Amino acid sequence: MKVIGFTGNYDSGDNQNPMAYLMADSSLLFTDRPFFLPDFADAFIATPTIIVRMGRLGKCVAPKFAHRYWDAFTAGFTLRAKAGNDSRLAVLDHAFDGAAIVGDWISVTDVDSPLDAVVEAMVGDQVVSSCCLAQMHLPLDEMIAAVSTRCSIKMGDLLLTGDAGPDHKLVPGDKLLASIGGQRVLDVKVRL
Repeated sequence: MKVIGFTGNYDSGDNQNPMAYLMADSSLLFTDRPFFLPDFADAFIATPTIIVRMGRLGKCVAPKFAHRYWDAFTAGFTLRAKAGNDSRLAVLDHAFDGAAIVGDWISVTDVDSPLDAVVEAMVGDQVVSSCCLAQMHLPLDEMIAAVSTRCSIKMGDLLLTGDAGPDHKLVPGDKLLASIGGQRVLDVKVRL
C-alpha cells in the first residue's frame, strides 16, 4: 500500500501549486486510537485533509476514467514535525509513525455527490475546516491521473489531498474530530 500526501491544493493552503510526498504505511493512525506526541521534535503541527482510497488497479489512468479508481473517502489530519535545524531527516518530518490520522471510510456509493460532500474538521469544539473535494486546485481526477503516471495505483492506496485548513500546533489534551455530512468519522485524542 502507498500513502501519497499533497501539500497545498485548497484555498486555505499556503501553496497554490500542490506538491506530492510519500509516507510509510506505519504513518497511518486510525480513529479512536490516541496520538502520542513523540519526543524527537519541539512541536507537531496538525492540518486537516480529505483522504481518498483507491479501489482498483491502474497505470497511466486518463483523467476522464479516474473517477472509477476511488471507492471511498474520509476526513483526516496530516501531522508534521518541527524538528529545528536538523535537515538530515527533514524528509521524514511528514512521514513519521502516526503522521497521517485517518477517519472511518465513507463509500462513494453511500453519498449522492462525493465530490461535494462537506467535510468538517474540528480541534476540540472549534471548527477549523469545512470544505469538499470539489474545492481543490488540482481536481481529483487530474491528481489520480498524475500519480498513476509515476507509479501503479493499487487497491488500498491512499491519497491525502492537501492542506484543507489552517495549521494547529498540537498540545496534550487536544481532541481532533471530523465529520462528513454530519456523520462523525474521526475522534483522536492527543497525549504525551
